[in-house]
Amino acid sequence: MLKEVDILKKSLIADSALLLVALIWGLNFVIEKNALSSITPFMYLGLRFSIGAVLMALVFYKQLKNASREDIKAGLIVGTFVMLGFITQTVGLLYTTPSKSGFITGSNVVMVPFISYLITKEFPQTNQIIGAILTFTGLGFISIDKNLAIGWGDFLTLACAVCFALQITFTEHYVKRVNPINMAIIQVALTGFATLAISILFEPSASLNFDAKGWGAILFGAILCTAGAFIVQNIAQKYTSSTHAAVIMCTESIFAGIFSIIFWEEKLALRTVAGFAIVIAGVLITELFPTISIEDNGAAEDTVG
Repeated sequence: MLKEVDILKKSLIADSALLLVALIWGLNFVIEKNALSSITPFMYLGLRFSIGAVLMALVFYKQLKNASREDIKAGLIVGTFVMLGFITQTVGLLYTTPSKSGFITGSNVVMVPFISYLITKEFPQTNQIIGAILTFTGLGFISIDKNLAIGWGDFLTLACAVCFALQITFTEHYVKRVNPINMAIIQVALTGFATLAISILFEPSASLNFDAKGWGAILFGAILCTAGAFIVQNIAQKYTSSTHAAVIMCTESIFAGIFSIIFWEEKLALRTVAGFAIVIAGVLITELFPTISIEDNGAAEDTVG
């Protein structure tokens, strides 16, 4: 009994930590959108992730110097998905609206259970699937406009969603076998150095001549959104499932909407309020309802029959 209570406590702490990460990333939608008006996308990503990697390496130097081959392998694999996800999201944000970007990115919630099943052969639980579908529907209420147009930016952001779904799934797969801090540092460093190199080679207009607002956005992204958030995510996923993580972290879109209202004075439409309610319902169903798997239901039906 005490062991079950301890597991539940750790799971609740992990879920709360992931919710904090979603809040920080939601705020960054507003900050990043402002920054991209004066900073090229690859330079922004390169500086954000490179600075974040250096900070993480300094704080966790003792662990990093003892990184195993498995730590490096996991970091490079997960880091590839992180890098591709942020590249497609950031470049896509130049050609689409923040609300569409938030919705399409959030669609990784629906992808995760099926990707996870293909890799781990662990079938998603019924409440997790229902929660993910509800969350996806709520994000649609919040973000999709009446035109339903699919442009280049939307396509890139859909690719981003696939990458983030793969990142969440592979993080859960590796994090229980490797040092999560080392894995986080390696994936952040890969993203930072690769995008910085791309910026130097292919962004002729890129420079370090930013104003205070630009550097503020980079430092906010590096310290809180990258170093802090990635460490928390990798540790927290030791104590929760990939579907749990995906559903909780998709509330990033809700926080992005709230901060848009606060800082941009965006008017809150009735359907937006409805979307907030549906997403919250999806999270609560995932978190609070009994964890009954579809396979278990099938087994029970076979027994009864």
